[in-house]
Amino acid sequence: MRSGGFPCRFAGCEKTFKVEDQSSMAALTASSAARTRHEVEEHGYQHQSLPEPVRMPYVPRRTENK
Repeated sequence: MRSGGFPCRFAGCEKTFKVEDQSSMAALTASSAARTRHEVEEHGYQHQSLPEPVRMPYVPRRTENK
C-alpha cells in the first residue's frame, strides 16, 4: 500500500485512501469502500470478476501394494 493506505487502481491516479486505525477492521473496510467509490465516481471504473475456474472432480489415485 502506498503511504499506508489503499492506492487508486486507475492508471495515473495518485490518490490514496488512508486507514485511520491500523488495528481496526472497520477502518480498513471504510478505506477500501472509499477507494471503490472514488474509482467508480471519478474514473467510471467497474471491477469485472474473473470467471470461476473449472473444477475437475477429485479422483483418488490407486496405489499398488508391492
